Amino acid sequence: FVQVFWFFGLHGPNVLSPVLDGVYIPLLNQNTDAYNLGARGADLPFLWTRGSFDAFVWMGGSGCTIALLIAIFIFSKRDDAKAVAKLSFPMGCFNINEPVIFGLPIVLNPIYFIPWLLSPVVLTIIAYAATYFGLVSPVAIPVPWVVPPVIYAFLATGADIMAAVVAAINLVVATLIWIPFVMLANKMDTAE
Repeated sequence: FVQVFWFFGLHGPNVLSPVLDGVYIPLLNQNTDAYNLGARGADLPFLWTRGSFDAFVWMGGSGCTIALLIAIFIFSKRDDAKAVAKLSFPMGCFNINEPVIFGLPIVLNPIYFIPWLLSPVVLTIIAYAATYFGLVSPVAIPVPWVVPPVIYAFLATGADIMAAVVAAINLVVATLIWIPFVMLANKMDTAE
């Protein structure tokens, strides 16, 4: 739903904040309390918390747009897309993606709708499975949302190097999801 709201120009995480924060922040708080008492990994009470989205899914912002920017740098032949990517990348490194959402745009852009919806779902499944099977510690430490991707996962899990590895894998997976659509956008006539 975060992605759907964004697609129509509404700030998805802010619109859904009462639900996301109302459900997931208490879980993060309980994990933090348990972590402070010495619990680690499987001993933490909850597998998925509010910070899990930022650590593994919303890298560069909702939709893992940092992966979109990487795909544009490598595969785009459009000067307009490359210009937006160059201007958006520094902010994307700190999970601020409004410049790419409104500048590219992703809002009301049918070419990017499928990866925009698909990428977060796939990344959530990968990260949740990694956490469920004990490959990654659950997120237990509140970290400011502007901490760069991969580093965020490392810090939020109490310096779990595997969390950083899973975040990096998710970044590659998201880039692979975005690539075909960036290449499709190459064929669009800018005059249209």
